[in-house]
Amino acid sequence: MPSNKRTAIRLVEVIRTLFYTPIYVSVGGGFLETEGLDVDFKTCPAEFGHPINALNTGQADIAQSGIMRCIIASDWGAETVPIHFAEINSRDGFFVISRTKNDNFEWEHFKQGKVIPVDFSPMPWASFRYALQNHNIDPSEVDLLTGLNLNDAMEKFRSGKAEYIHVPQPAAEELLEDGSGHLAVALGPENGHLAYSSFATTHKFLEKESDIVYRFTVGYANALDWLASHSPSEIGEAVSGFFPGISLELVTKSITRLKAQDNWPTEPTLAQPQYENLQDILISAGLAKIRQSYDKVVRTNITEAVLASRK
Repeated sequence: MPSNKRTAIRLVEVIRTLFYTPIYVSVGGGFLETEGLDVDFKTCPAEFGHPINALNTGQADIAQSGIMRCIIASDWGAETVPIHFAEINSRDGFFVISRTKNDNFEWEHFKQGKVIPVDFSPMPWASFRYALQNHNIDPSEVDLLTGLNLNDAMEKFRSGKAEYIHVPQPAAEELLEDGSGHLAVALGPENGHLAYSSFATTHKFLEKESDIVYRFTVGYANALDWLASHSPSEIGEAVSGFFPGISLELVTKSITRLKAQDNWPTEPTLAQPQYENLQDILISAGLAKIRQSYDKVVRTNITEAVLASRK
């Protein structure tokens, strides 16, 4: 039953990308509002650096974040880290675009031209390099052009400064649509299901405001149901307002590509096999030295209660 109790919450994301479509459906589709939540949603302001910092400094209540940040913090010795309680992405949602169309693309080709990797977070490159290793490519043999934000990276790629660029959606679709590049690799199918991005909150907020987190998860689970049962064109219509500079056609094409590779979960449980798959990637990349306990970083009791209430 929808909640009659109105509560304000502050929700932040890392960046604006269609990779996070489940968030936009939740907010824009009114699923959180139906549960009595008045959501102040925004991309994390630069002064906080990252949503986890916003959580830890009390500037946000719930954050979208890669769970890798809490694993790395634990690896560095943090005794407590924010708790991740609902999955947003169950696959890598990044794409490698080539300037040259090659119907016989092979992974060895990455050693033959400069590559611009995603630079706003260590996780996308960690996942990309893991896929390279799975194809027997030593990542150190790949010539990288680093230190660029997304806009500068796309400008360098379009001007011929690199043969490959590693980007999220809708940037990938923009390059494909305007003829600047051709799809080389979709990384989602390469690395399988992994705990890529999820909702997190602090122990303090979870203990003090467990009802809010529960209602948030109910709304989010309902949004995932809607996302799974509607077409890319319907989803595009629902979320295009979050991308005012991008045409509805490109938004829809981006969603079509992500949905086709099973990027989003159908229910919000952050399962342990996906968590362990992520740890394999982080350890391989040298971002973590030892495995961290699933129970330290993840709580499943909230999603379990939400799903049980539906039976």
